[in-house]
Amino acid sequence: MQMLESFENSIAIPAAPLAESPETEAHRMRALRRKARRVSAYARWSVTALNALAGQVESDIAALQH
Repeated sequence: MQMLESFENSIAIPAAPLAESPETEAHRMRALRRKARRVSAYARWSVTALNALAGQVESDIAALQH
């Protein structure tokens, strides 16, 4: 949950003005790629955590049935 909050509080990328310089556009694109990598890392972590939790629940259910 804390990781999700850090995404919401990350540096906001301002809307692009109509006439951007190539340097400004490159900076904005790098910021977008960094943000995409953070979101992707959080998604991978979430899948791992949910799979571990699902395995634990399944083993608990199997233990209760025997």
